[in-house]
Amino acid sequence: MPDDADFTPNPDRAIRIDGAINKALEDRLRPQILELTRRSREPITVFIDSEGGNVAAGQRILDLLRSPDREGASACRIITIALSKAWSAAADLLSSGDHAIANPGSRLLYHGTRITTPQAVTAEHASLLAEVLKTSNSRFAASFLDKSARRFMFLLFALRATFEAHRANVTDRTLTDLDCFQEILCQKAPPAAQRILGQAGAIWERYHGLVTHFEEEVAKACLPSETIDAEKLMLDACIAFEYENSKSDPEWSLRAGGLRKINEHFFFLDEYSRGTNGAWFATLSERWAPLVLAEDDRDDLPAEEKARKFREYFLPFWSFFIALCHALQRAENELTAMDAFWLGLIDTVREDLPGGEIPES
Repeated sequence: MPDDADFTPNPDRAIRIDGAINKALEDRLRPQILELTRRSREPITVFIDSEGGNVAAGQRILDLLRSPDREGASACRIITIALSKAWSAAADLLSSGDHAIANPGSRLLYHGTRITTPQAVTAEHASLLAEVLKTSNSRFAASFLDKSARRFMFLLFALRATFEAHRANVTDRTLTDLDCFQEILCQKAPPAAQRILGQAGAIWERYHGLVTHFEEEVAKACLPSETIDAEKLMLDACIAFEYENSKSDPEWSLRAGGLRKINEHFFFLDEYSRGTNGAWFATLSERWAPLVLAEDDRDDLPAEEKARKFREYFLPFWSFFIALCHALQRAENELTAMDAFWLGLIDTVREDLPGGEIPES
């Protein structure tokens, strides 16, 4: 069981992120972080009260906090706290914490990539910018998934015990576990989170058929180990899916948006495939599979069969989590602390937070 210190803010081992996140802030915090990590490997608290700034500078601060010591000891655990605001790059830092906390009155802002253009935009330039933005948003969505997968899992298994009661309450026994999860989340979440969950549901509906088609193709033949062969399998699935869903539209063509949609399908499927075939998904399976299995199966089934059953049950939730991370990259999402909790972006909402005053070294 983790020590209470893993979840308790400690102003004596803390830094403060305030003002703009930039190179100047990074330079100011560097000696403080180095001193804290030199003293011990105990958790470091990061108080946040910032409107954001440079994403790269924020990532360098996070990398510095997580760096191992010279003897190779593991990185310090990070407790992040939103005091009054955490916007943009600051919100990303907040969600990066091993234990993320927000004050009930704090305001959080998550959004997709922005690009400022100091020059006139041509058609070619606009097309390039669009691709850069899509790629960047997909990369940040994948990053959010890495940071919040553990929180998603806690939400899922905390609510899973209520699924049968929910089916009975709405008198619909045909609801899947994912249907129940989405509906219960929307019932509990505040309005802003409900809107994002609705967007995630629409994205999931759009790509569920694609994921199902891909899984069927994988089942027919083992996913090739060579990257280029794996990508061909995904591309073939994307093309087949797009043609199947567009064959009744007389206006459809590759030139008129079809090729762009296939490209979008591919990157979503690539993100899904990388996640479900990576070490992170295997770790989730090992930890959470016992809660999916019937009691008799927990001891009797071999590890491979346990992993197969977990995968079969959990894959729809995984693609929904991906869709939720993509929804957060759309538009400007100003959230309350409770919104962020029900979206899996933070671990808890607390009123009894210290003020973030950092003692002098």
